[in-house]
Parts: sequence; structure tokens; C-alpha cells
Amino acid sequence: MGNYEIFLQPLGSSASFFALFCLLFSGFCVLKEKTLKLPIIFLLGGFLFDFFAVWVEAKAVESQNDSVALWVMFEMILFLFAMFFMSLAASAFVSPNSKFSLKSYSPAFLLGGLGLVSVVLFTIIIPDGEIINKLRIILPTASFIYLAVGFGSKLKSDFRMGATLALILSLAVAADITLKFFNIFSPWYMSIIFYIAFSLSFLLMCNDTLRLTLSKAQQEITKYNQKIEEIIKLSPFPIVISRLGDNKIILANDNAIKTFNMSQDNVSNYCLHDFFADSHNKQQLLELLEERHEVQDFEVLIKTPQNDAPFWLLTSANIIDYNNDVAIYAAFQDITSRKARENVLQNQATRDPLTGLYNRRYFETEVAKKIAQAKSNNTSYSVLMLDADFFKKVNDTYGHKIGDKVLIELSSKTEKALRDCDIVARYGGEEFLVFLPNINDEQAYKVADRLRQTISEIVVLTETGKEVRFTVSIGVTSSLISDNIDTLIKTADEALYKAKQNGRNRVEVFTLADLQNFLNDGGSQVQDENKNIHPVFASENNAEISLLDGADTQSLRE
Repeated sequence: MGNYEIFLQPLGSSASFFALFCLLFSGFCVLKEKTLKLPIIFLLGGFLFDFFAVWVEAKAVESQNDSVALWVMFEMILFLFAMFFMSLAASAFVSPNSKFSLKSYSPAFLLGGLGLVSVVLFTIIIPDGEIINKLRIILPTASFIYLAVGFGSKLKSDFRMGATLALILSLAVAADITLKFFNIFSPWYMSIIFYIAFSLSFLLMCNDTLRLTLSKAQQEITKYNQKIEEIIKLSPFPIVISRLGDNKIILANDNAIKTFNMSQDNVSNYCLHDFFADSHNKQQLLELLEERHEVQDFEVLIKTPQNDAPFWLLTSANIIDYNNDVAIYAAFQDITSRKARENVLQNQATRDPLTGLYNRRYFETEVAKKIAQAKSNNTSYSVLMLDADFFKKVNDTYGHKIGDKVLIELSSKTEKALRDCDIVARYGGEEFLVFLPNINDEQAYKVADRLRQTISEIVVLTETGKEVRFTVSIGVTSSLISDNIDTLIKTADEALYKAKQNGRNRVEVFTLADLQNFLNDGGSQVQDENKNIHPVFASENNAEISLLDGADTQSLRE
């Protein structure tokens, strides 16, 4: 849209570059609006190509040698790119939600194709200076007319002020270029005026964008505040709003003030984070809020400034905008009694009531998980089965009360003698199971033998002060035998049975050779008709039940 004479004036070039800078700067300001980003990028590209095409035209006019043809061809290529990018911008204004495709941008591709054919034809194949001069007029005029159509499609949008001015300018540029058909040339500085005017239209669009964004934000803030205040006022639950930056409490309803034992007159002096009794619990909540901006039914352990006993609350929290502050909205519910019941039920479900060890169900479930983990890590593990020797004689001689004390002491010593990562469970009666992760069969034998020796040193006193001593037999199996929990328990039981047969108070390891015999016998070496009792105990017909066990009646080993 420029006149090449501008580059022949003393201050023309400097003024043109300054005007171009203003145009680009104002255009970049509009890019924050997503619906205008693509067309503005195309439009700025078109202005750049047009600007340098005029500059090349000036070079062609100044050139007096054979290189003038190259300058002209270069100039026409730049004009062609300018027209094509402005046409793309117009198409993007008309169809802002369309994907970039040949169909949605067909007018731009059509104009670009016609321009390309014309430039190639009249600059290379059939050089014609007169037609080239007409193309200098036709190409920019067509692109600015189509650009006016694009701006016209935005007259009813939120950017109508800037779009209206841009529409008028596009038509004015097209008219100014058309006048050259009649040898009527505008002053050389007209392009500078057009650049500045287009800059103003972009700034108006930017202003419309900022105004629209601010209006929407204010509406959202007002809406949120009204909603929050209404919820807080009517809610039967404790509700707290605190600033995300300094954690200061902005607002708390009466239930929250009572729950957190805060002073009614100095709520703003408290920080929400100060009420967390567990720093890890607090950090976990903050990380979830940062990641999701919303947390539902999260359990937090709370303490009050008066250092009362901590209590459990269930919270749902959101990151919100409140009075132009980024804040945490949190609603709470007291679940202290529920947590206490959960702990009791959890212990009842997983613990043996007499010894406090894990029960059989927990052992089988948890060890199955540990075995799967060991398989994925390609690590070994072992299982021990312990049985108190001649336990029936203890019960018969000293009574069940002393028998219970023996089981309690056996359990306590076993747990203390093993690692924290080992799992110890009461399997039933006087039988106990131990899972040893990262331990092979040879290492497990050493652990079991040390454990056997430790237990043999236990002394339980009767009410009369008489010492009661006892021993255990231990069966060992390992990952070398199986990765199935049921098979491991059965093979550990077979090894225990072997230890009983070989004299008790000893450790026996279930080997691969034993496994072959075990499989040949159908998975069990039990020969007695009663499949629940080993042959060596077949003569024992009396079940031994501790009154504190809460276990079902079953045949127990001696």
C-alpha cells in the first residue's frame, strides 16, 4: 500500500520503519485474544511482505543496469506473498473457528494461485512491463478488498470498534491504490498515515479485549462471592476461607470458630495451616490442591491453639477467587468418632485378639501382594511355620491361662527377634506363620534356628512361681519352591511335620526333592483318615481352645 517514493525521501525510510514498528507492536498486543491470534499473525505477515515489496520496487527504480529484471521479479514475489497472507487473514476473520484447510481458506488459495500464475507469466515467460505495473495495483487492491470483507464480519463482535476502523482503512487503502490506474498518485507519506491508523485500530481491538476480559472477571468474582457468602451463611458445617499466599483466614462461620476454638474478634489473626497437627498430612492436601484445584473428602488431623487433643476432620476444599484474592475454600466435618471405630474394626479384622499378631486372613492377603512385588523385583522370600512343642501338656498341666501366657510370650519374642518388614501372624492354635522378604532358604534356616534358640530361653511363671519352659519346631519353605501362598503354607507345614517327626525343637527346610515327593503324593503326606491331622498326632482327639482366642473349634497339634 506504500509508494516507492517514500524510500527516495531523506526522512522517508526512517519514518516508514517507525510506522511499521508501531504497527507490529500494536498487533502483538492483540495476540492475547485467542479468536484474533491467527488472523492478526497472518495480517502482520502480509504488512511485512507489502512493506519490503515497496522497498524492493524503489531499488528496482534506482537500478539502471541489467539487474533491474531480478529486482522486479523479487518485488512481484513479495507482493504475491503480501496478498496471500492478507487473504489468509481475511479468511481467518470470516471463519475464526475453522481449521486451517484448503476448503475453509479457499478464497485465499484462489487469489494466491491466480497471483502466482500472473507473476510467473509476465515476469519470466512473457515479460511485460505494462502488465507488471498493473499487477502492482491489482494484487494489493484485491487483497485489501478481501481484507475489508474479513473486518466487516467482526462488526457485530466484541471487537467492533477496532474492526470498524480497520474496515474503513482497508477500503481506503484499496481506493488509494486503485487511483493509480488513472495516474493519480497519493503523497508519498500516505503509507505512514495508513500504518499509524491501522496501529490505532489494533489498539482499539486490544482495548476491547481488555475491557471484555475485565468485565467477565468482575462478573465471575461477584458471582462467586455471592454464592460463597450464601453457602457460608446457610451451611451447618464449619467453613473457612483463607488466602493462598499467606494462609491468613479471611472468613470463618460460627461453626468453624467453635470447632477450631478461635477468638470471635480476631479471626484474621489465625492461619489455617497452624491448625494442622500432621505436617505430612498438610503437605499432601496442599499438593492435591495445587494439582487439581479441588479436593473432596480428605481426612485431616487438627489441633487447636489451646493444645487440646488432636481430632479428625473430613474436608472438601477448592481454590477460588475471593474479593480479588486467590483463596482456599474449605468445609469440614468432625469424624473423630468414626476414625476411632474404624481403628477398632481394622484391628478386629486383621489382628488376633489373644496375641495381637496379624491373623490368618491378613497374612494370606498381604503376603500374596508381597510375593507379587518380589516377583516383579526378582527377589527371594521365605515362609516359616512355627508350632509349640507339647503345647497340650502345658494346657493340661498348668491350665489354659498359663497356655495363653505361653502363646503371648512366644508371639512377643518372635516379633522382637525379626525385622520390621517381616510379617508375623497367628495361623491357629499354637501355630504361627512368618514371611521373610529378601531372604533365601539358606538365610531363612539361620533366622529360624536363631528364633528357635531365642524361644527356648523363654520362661513363663505360674501363679505359684513355678517356671514353665517350652520349645518350638519350625518348618521353612521359600520362593525356590513356589510363588503361590497356599502352596507355600502347605510346604512349610510339611517341613514342620518333618521337624516334629525328627524329634521336635529343630528346624527343617522343604527342599526341591521334598517337592517332588509332595507332588507325587497328591500334594499332601497325610496318611490318616482324618485329613486335618498329621499321623503323628492321630491319637490326639481333644481340641485345644483358649477362652481368649475367639477361634472356631479345630484339631490342634501337640
